[in-house]
Amino acid sequence: MSQASSSAFNTHRNRYYNPVSRIQSLIQNLDAELITLCKQCSLPKNIASNSQNGLISQQSGSQHHQTSVNNLLAQARSTTQSTATAGLAPDAHRRQLRNTYRTRVIDAYRNRRIFTVYGNYHTVRRALVRRGWLEKLPANRHAKLQAMSEDSLLEHARRGNDYEAVVISKMINNFPSFFIWQSKAQRDLFPEVKPYRNRVRRSQLLDFSTKVGLVGCAEQERWFREDGVCGMSYPRFYRLGANSMEERAAFIEDFHQTQARSLLRYLKEHRPADMIDPEHGAVLSITIDFALNKVKNMIRQKEHYSLDDARIKLPTPTEMIENQSFMVQSTKVLHTHAKFKVNEKVMAEYARLAAQYLDQIESLRQDYCWDGCRNLWILKPGYQSRGIGIVIRSSLDEILQWTSNNQNRKYIVQKYIERPYLIYRTKFDIRQYMLLTISESQVTIWTYRDCYLRFSSQEFTMDDLRESIHLTNNSVQKRYKNKVNRDSRLPKNNMWSLDQFKCHLRHVGAPEGTWSKVYNGIKQNLVAVVLASLDETELVPNAFELYGCDFMLDEHYNPILIEINSTPDLSASTEITARICPLALKDCIRVVLDVPRNPLAATGLFERAFQVNYNVNKEVDGTRPLELNGTQMKLFDSMPKLRNTPRTRLLRKILNNVRTTTSRKFGKDKAKSSSTLPTKVIVGKLAMKKLSKGNSRVIHVGNKTTLNSKARENLALQYTAPK
Repeated sequence: MSQASSSAFNTHRNRYYNPVSRIQSLIQNLDAELITLCKQCSLPKNIASNSQNGLISQQSGSQHHQTSVNNLLAQARSTTQSTATAGLAPDAHRRQLRNTYRTRVIDAYRNRRIFTVYGNYHTVRRALVRRGWLEKLPANRHAKLQAMSEDSLLEHARRGNDYEAVVISKMINNFPSFFIWQSKAQRDLFPEVKPYRNRVRRSQLLDFSTKVGLVGCAEQERWFREDGVCGMSYPRFYRLGANSMEERAAFIEDFHQTQARSLLRYLKEHRPADMIDPEHGAVLSITIDFALNKVKNMIRQKEHYSLDDARIKLPTPTEMIENQSFMVQSTKVLHTHAKFKVNEKVMAEYARLAAQYLDQIESLRQDYCWDGCRNLWILKPGYQSRGIGIVIRSSLDEILQWTSNNQNRKYIVQKYIERPYLIYRTKFDIRQYMLLTISESQVTIWTYRDCYLRFSSQEFTMDDLRESIHLTNNSVQKRYKNKVNRDSRLPKNNMWSLDQFKCHLRHVGAPEGTWSKVYNGIKQNLVAVVLASLDETELVPNAFELYGCDFMLDEHYNPILIEINSTPDLSASTEITARICPLALKDCIRVVLDVPRNPLAATGLFERAFQVNYNVNKEVDGTRPLELNGTQMKLFDSMPKLRNTPRTRLLRKILNNVRTTTSRKFGKDKAKSSSTLPTKVIVGKLAMKKLSKGNSRVIHVGNKTTLNSKARENLALQYTAPK
């Protein structure tokens, strides 16, 4: 193989990555050895041709004999010199390459353009290389080539091939990486240079990329809820661990209430004549009375909510017996369609009351609209993904037994959405990308304007609880074949693009602007989740993270957040993901690298959904590293009159002194203790101030700090004076 063809082969290889790198490396080695041998064993063509011309001229006449001999001798001397030079060429070539590569390495270090990418994220690699970055290879990438010496690598290095990449990586081995794409479990390298890192760290309790952390964020988001800006729509949940007896009791009460609403919905959705058997009915009307009273009490509590209602009250023995009896009788109706022992007129009145009570309670709680007639709950391991370990149960005893037997997996019990929006009788979810970036003073939430749908391979039914019907994860569905009698309009690869979904909405006559409503709801959910997690987020500049967020729709096109993945699958599993995943990665690099250098740079399909400001003062003298935002609390306008006693005169003197010197002393104390202040910025909920700036929302967040004993004493004297 010639050198030109080898260069073309290497260029083609770098444009389209081929996993058989070992074979290619072997071919490159053989090509390089062949080229070297050819140079050593062959003579230049001009020498042979000149020799032939010399012989011909020698034969043509004696008058040119001396000139021809002189020419041949001169050519022989030049041939000897060129041969000697050719023997030194490899060393000179290596020195030249080494100097060239070292110059590139030093330039990359000075401009902070050294990166490391773990895993097969070749789109990220190519995007960085096109921007002039140099790669510092992980130990497992081109491991055999990294074991070679630098001279051997330089001998075979060509522009763009693996030898060049490895020799450059060896030269920058002692330099830090300024862009790191790593896995979640990896240790954060080079934190001192604050590289661009695709990991945002937060505590486990508020890490929304896990089931347990998402539950914690759902509990906190009520403090940040604002109509049209942020609000979380999430199925209710419970953590049934060994040390959560209070939450366990709350789940049991919720299960009984859900059973009551399920029975009323059953009455609402069936004709009275189909539910009765006046003579041989197996269920008495007292079961319906119990359900109506339970829902009526729920309505009263929601309308007149107090702190006493939030406390978990254990049922009395009589209530426990009544609940158990109701569960047995209602289960007969919901699962085996047992008949009621009442006449049709009474049943019609029960159905009317059931519809009335359901409408009232569902107007107070949106998530009650997602419930059906089966009282199904889904059990998820707290720290698993890809559908591993998920089961669906409808029996209270089975749920409690399952969570007790799997304490190590920290199961989350979540209400199953029994009334989702279906496409051609098939369940689906929406995979939406979110990007979180952290700068020196801002946290920015970016949402992707493109997404895709993932379908189940089987038609939706509540009579079969297999994962192939109810779990739409691609990692689950790829193990099953599509049902034969499934609607032919559904995709064979179980994925739709956003354009296909929009076309379907127009086809079924959905209201105008339905997708805009869905997308705005998705953004509000994601903003609420991020704001709820900020208290326990490490605000490290240049940190960023790309998330895969899964949503479902209810029957009114309202998005419901299911889960968020910190390491989403970005492989080209279908033609849909083969298009959107590389684009999302390219746009991610645009936002992370280009926008900080140029605020007007293109961001692709990512758009800024929300922005949070956190204040860190960086003064030259370093006397005030943190700023505490807030206003002084005024308990009274003027000091009350005190009797003129020695004690009151002394107290008045102290208070007057505190009034004039508190701020100055506080500043000195703060300056003295600035070296001991923590460098981690903690976001305080109570110090939040909401401001509007154009169309974007900005939140200024105060920082917590500590006062020394002297400042606390002065403030205590100021605010605890007698009224």
